[in-house]
Amino acid sequence: SEAYAEDNHYDIYNITEYIDENLKGIKVMDIANACNMSYSFFARKFLEIYGKSCKEYIEQMRIYKVEEFLLFTDFDLMHISEETGFSDCSHMINKFKSAVGITPKKYRNQHKTEEISSL
Repeated sequence: SEAYAEDNHYDIYNITEYIDENLKGIKVMDIANACNMSYSFFARKFLEIYGKSCKEYIEQMRIYKVEEFLLFTDFDLMHISEETGFSDCSHMINKFKSAVGITPKKYRNQHKTEEISSL
């Protein structure tokens, strides 16, 4: 089918693995190229298959990674924003708060409090 890449290494159906492994600095055009597809064709197919745009998927995965860093590391927010591919710390904080409803610092503090109270 036209949705598969020529070399069958990455195609529209397994490209999320590539995205998850390359969140830092990834662009939709790079992802389309990895599938050997034009940007517009890739964008349409991705939306059709996954029910969200590739950009929305990338942002969602970055938020999940931020949550993991907050829960399982003591890294500061600057380091977390760099590791998850956000352009800067304030951008990460705004996107996180929009997605989760609270700031990353409050998220980390709430989960540390929950962890301590469950001991």
